[in-house]
Amino acid sequence: MLQIKQDIEKFISLNGGSHVLIHSDVLFGFKVKFENQEQFLNEHCLELINICAPLDVVMPTFNYDFCQGKSFNVEKDESQVGTLSEYFRKNFSTWRTSTPVFNFSGTGSPPITNKGNTIDPFDHSSLFSFLDQNKGILIHYGSGFHTTTLIHYLERISNQLIYRYNKVFSGEVIDLTKQRKNIKLVYHVRPMGVLLEYDWEKLEQDLINENILLKFKKGRTQIMIARIDKIINFWLSKIKSDSFYLINSNTRTIIEQKYKELKRPFLITDFE
Repeated sequence: MLQIKQDIEKFISLNGGSHVLIHSDVLFGFKVKFENQEQFLNEHCLELINICAPLDVVMPTFNYDFCQGKSFNVEKDESQVGTLSEYFRKNFSTWRTSTPVFNFSGTGSPPITNKGNTIDPFDHSSLFSFLDQNKGILIHYGSGFHTTTLIHYLERISNQLIYRYNKVFSGEVIDLTKQRKNIKLVYHVRPMGVLLEYDWEKLEQDLINENILLKFKKGRTQIMIARIDKIINFWLSKIKSDSFYLINSNTRTIIEQKYKELKRPFLITDFE
């Protein structure tokens, strides 16, 4: 276990810019001594902050209620993507982005602020873009690679997004100063009625084969680490030659047939 920690610290020291994005599942993280859930979550947060030092830590605190017509309260709305991210948000983070649905919390100073009333959570003004442009590091702490949301940022910036389409969700955001703002969230969604699945095993293995993604596993502990810009650049090179590289064979058969019928990328009116 000590060797895994040392390897991660070395990777961060050699590759890191300013932030580490962590997708977590503490059931498969480091083994920590604890007497109750509070201590259990606290010890995991401390381990992660220490191992990532001196870089700041970022965790997703996604909350999907905005898409159900509810307001997004930056201060009060809970993370819906795991108990560790919610504990981190409430006890360790110093900021939270005000992007509905795909928001993040982290240590240090907030790297981005939302401007305007229309937000695309995966465009060049997003936190994903900031991490891509500033040598951000991705860590999957116990979580499987299939939980990464980088793939949606990649799809957006590639300009080759065929099988998702824009859907706009309107609602209210209550920021940390309690100011209310009407926001339109431009969310590129899966086509309604189509089972869209990515080929996660291939995507993970290809990155490992290219020495972009490092995977450490010992007992119950599973941790993966990579430079975000290297993942994005590799994926861009792959979809440049194959627009359907990311999806599995079953999905590809369905999507390609629909694409041949339409002779263009999908639109919301094709499915809804």
